[in-house]
Amino acid sequence: MKKPSTLLRSISTRLSTRLAPSLSPAVAPWPPVRSAYDRWLAAELDELHADPLTPCTSAAWLGRAIGLAVAAQRRLVAESELATAAGIDRKTIDECVEDTAELLDACAGLRCRLDLIRSYASSMRIALHWLEGRGGGAATSRRRAAAAFAECEAVERRCGAELAKCGSNLRKLSERALHAKPHSGGRAQCQESLAGARAAALLAVGALGVALAFRPRRSVPSIVHSAGSVKDGAAAPWECELQEVQKHVKEVYERRRKEGVPCMAELEAAAADGRAVKRALTTGGRHLPEAAVAAARRRCDELEEKVFVLEESIGELHRELIGVRMVLLEWSQRERGHEVLRL
Repeated sequence: MKKPSTLLRSISTRLSTRLAPSLSPAVAPWPPVRSAYDRWLAAELDELHADPLTPCTSAAWLGRAIGLAVAAQRRLVAESELATAAGIDRKTIDECVEDTAELLDACAGLRCRLDLIRSYASSMRIALHWLEGRGGGAATSRRRAAAAFAECEAVERRCGAELAKCGSNLRKLSERALHAKPHSGGRAQCQESLAGARAAALLAVGALGVALAFRPRRSVPSIVHSAGSVKDGAAAPWECELQEVQKHVKEVYERRRKEGVPCMAELEAAAADGRAVKRALTTGGRHLPEAAVAAARRRCDELEEKVFVLEESIGELHRELIGVRMVLLEWSQRERGHEVLRL
């Protein structure tokens, strides 16, 4: 008869052998605890990406992207009143101060570009005014319309030249994050809000900058996160959502860039209809189709309306970025050991 200890070892061995195939070789880790900010920004980005009724080529989508950037800046400023910048080193804060200055310059450049597009619509409206109701028959009216269309072409060339400089600055800004060193330890309360606000502003400003080109030459600037890549699993869920949005926008805009058409649908439609009327005018036909002139007029009205809305949105983002810059300067002073007097 076997000893009790030997019998127990034998039973334990057989039981372990039978159960071994059904046991997992590794225990799955608990999912990381997500912050309220992460859940909020990820949900907003997912909605921005998943809405089939608002394509990223529309002025409505661009306005929503700017609105999200505005909300992210406001949230950062609000959280700065409740928490300190502990855990964020001075070098990172100073870099963010410079980044905010670049974003402010980009917003100013976009406002100038929107003003140029408004002048484009205004010139087209003048050209259509000389042609409406006249059928293009009067020689004087045709000459004045041709001169107005020439102004439209000048605006197209000017927009392309000014976009190149702004796009280059944004690309350098997005690349700076690639060389930033990740922080050790847990993030401070405001650090995630700081990263999210910066990324949301870069996405909106970068997309709008490309969308406002008549013949896009550059793609949307890529946003690289220092926290780690999505493939390595080191990125936060909101960063993963941002990567998906950016990937989709870059693919769509790249197709339109290769086709040589504006990335913003309203700008493309107005330009196409205006050129159709101009071609009919230059062919020497005695009468222009009134339907084509009326269609171009409607597209012109729509473009002016969208430009006005985008100008308001960019102005709002510009104001919020000024507030963020003031917060960052205050943090920088605190890191240098200075007391900040609050009025």
